[in-house]
Amino acid sequence: MAREAQDRRTGRPKGRQIGYARVSTDEQTTEAQEIELRSAGCDVVVQEHGSGASRARPALLRLISDIGAGDVLVVVRLDRLARSVSHLL
Repeated sequence: MAREAQDRRTGRPKGRQIGYARVSTDEQTTEAQEIELRSAGCDVVVQEHGSGASRARPALLRLISDIGAGDVLVVVRLDRLARSVSHLL
C-alpha cells in the first residue's frame, strides 16, 4: 500500500496543490498558465475556456466541490479565478 506524504510539522497527510487555468476564448490556450502552475508544484491542473464575464464555470464548480481539507487551489493571477472582488467572494 502506498504511503501518503506527510507534513513534517503536523504528521498529517499533505494536501494536494491543484491548479486552475482559464482562458476567455477557444482561440486562446492555457499552455502558459499550465507551465507556471506545474512549476509551482501542481500535479493536477484543471483547464477551462470561458469569458470572465460569465459566472458559468462548470470545471471550477466541480473543482471546488472536490477540493478537500489541506488542498490548495493555485492560480497564476486572481483574474483567472474571478472578475471582481464581489465575484471572488
